[in-house]
Amino acid sequence: MKLLYIHGLGSDSNSRKYLNLKDYFKKQFRFDCLEWKNDSNISQLLDEAEKMLESEDKIILVGDSTGANFAYQLRERLKEKGKNSVLIMTSPLMNIDDRIANFEFPENIIPQLWKIENPENALIIASRKDEVLNQKPLFEKSLNTIELIEVDDTHRLENFRNYLPEIKNYLQSEL
Repeated sequence: MKLLYIHGLGSDSNSRKYLNLKDYFKKQFRFDCLEWKNDSNISQLLDEAEKMLESEDKIILVGDSTGANFAYQLRERLKEKGKNSVLIMTSPLMNIDDRIANFEFPENIIPQLWKIENPENALIIASRKDEVLNQKPLFEKSLNTIELIEVDDTHRLENFRNYLPEIKNYLQSEL
């Protein structure tokens, strides 16, 4: 079983959350990380990820922040091809308009993001105290088939290790 991690802005395969997942789940999954940069062609990277996942029976997609948006896009692409996957999003960037941070966001990435208004079939871990993204809309609307875990944390989810048992429980219910 393959777990594909898609990191957030400014990160890479050395992401703390990715390393925490690998350490916690050890040999339960085969791990891979879809690395992207500010000048990446996301559609092309998602094409490559689709090809890599073609032969997989069970797929777990974990996306963090901007990577959660890309993970959602990949899940929808896979679904169109009849492939099921389990989606986990942490501090997800669902809509660029919900950004409250005042640092510059890469212009190249903005048109490659989806506006995800009604996410479905996923585990979302988010904080109302997120200082980068306004996550309040997630908590204020009725979400269909979403397991939403509210955490008392920052955007970076400094306490991510504490949420790994919740992720494990979700995976056990979905796989």
